[in-house]
Amino acid sequence: MTHDEHEHVHTFDWQAELEQMRQAAAHFYEHQFDWKGHVPPPGFTGPRYFPPAPEWRLLATLDRGTSGAGDSVTLATSTGQLRQMVVAGQLVFLFDAIDYRLTGFLTKDAQGYEVIFLPFRDGTSGKETYGAGRYVEVDYDREEQEFELDFNLAYNPSCAFSPAYDCPYPPPANRLTVEVRAGEMVPTPH
Repeated sequence: MTHDEHEHVHTFDWQAELEQMRQAAAHFYEHQFDWKGHVPPPGFTGPRYFPPAPEWRLLATLDRGTSGAGDSVTLATSTGQLRQMVVAGQLVFLFDAIDYRLTGFLTKDAQGYEVIFLPFRDGTSGKETYGAGRYVEVDYDREEQEFELDFNLAYNPSCAFSPAYDCPYPPPANRLTVEVRAGEMVPTPH
């Protein structure tokens, strides 16, 4: 590794990358989002977020042996439709010395890469965050057992902005008692 490459490895700034992603999201909602006949909330300038929270960047282990892993399941959605998903297993992570589990579903991101999709609710849902829950995705590699789970990347489903969208609800098992004060908040303050 050259000195320049070594320097680059140590200068990665996840907060700067997070800020760039948030700016891109604001641009998307201002210029590209299809509100499907609805109008943006008064004063809407893009998504709102908790401050960057390093404590919510976690290492999670995928429990592929959990009951139902590999099965096709049906999730209810915001429009009353049903969405078929395949259970990847449960992502197990530690926060404040407590083990938590979220059921993850295999899907593909916008670029076609496999990801683990984690719809969840937590102690902030319906207060500071969207009541129906938020989503976070984890890059998936079939060979890996451990994954980076960064709740700073948690985002609202499209139905938080327009009820015309069809958004899967988090299953009951994905309701965390802890307050995940990271990621996207409700679009406008209550």
